Formats: sequence, structure tokens, C-alpha cells
Amino acid sequence: MKKTIGLFLVLGFLMLSCSDSIECADIVCTKEFRTVSLRFVDANGNPQIVKDFTVVNKRTGEIMTPLNDMANQGLYIIASDSDKTKLSENGDNVQVTATNSKTNVKIQADFVISGGLCACHINKISGPDTIQL
Repeated sequence: MKKTIGLFLVLGFLMLSCSDSIECADIVCTKEFRTVSLRFVDANGNPQIVKDFTVVNKRTGEIMTPLNDMANQGLYIIASDSDKTKLSENGDNVQVTATNSKTNVKIQADFVISGGLCACHINKISGPDTIQL
């Protein structure tokens, strides 16, 4: 009798622990590494550097810290595949703010970017590619 109760307890525990895990379907992902970026330009299309560049996931309130190796060319990375588990499958509202380094005017842009635990890559659903300062 004690063995039967013990067996049911172990099975019950296993069933509860399995229900909390996320199972992803068999998906095949490419090896590419995707990013979502934003380019700042002047009226002539020349790259512009901004200051105080910040990216915030509005759903979580988390400040995302993207790598910006190209910032000196006016190209700023908003999100990358390294952020995909921080983003929802349906897409999160992501707000970008920056300050024009010449005029000190604050700039804001809104994006919707999806990801998810089972996603292969992030995906930009909406948002600008370029902002003219």
C-alpha cells in the first residue's frame, strides 16, 4: 500500500512539473543572426550620431541593451536574436528614445517586435527604418 501511494505521489509530481515546461514543436531554424535597426540621417541622407540612445520593452519595462558597433555611422541596433526570449510571440511594443546631438531635441520611435521562447528569430512587425533629424 505504501509503495502504491509513493508511486502515485511521484507520478503526480512529474505530471505537475511537466505542465510548467514549454514544449516547442519540431522547428528548423536557419543559422543567421537577425537584428532590427534604426538609422538616423540628416536632410541630405548623411548618417547622424545621437546621444542617450535607449530601448525599452513597454510590456516588461525592461531596458534592452543592444550592441551598437555601427553607431558611429548612424545605425543603431534596437534588438537582436539574443533578445528573442525577452519578447513575446505576438510582439511587444518597444520604444526607442534618443537625443539629437546637434540640437538636443529628444526623438522617440515606436516599434513592435516579436520573438518568443520557441521562435527561431526576432521579427519587426512595425516601426521606421530611418529617422531624419
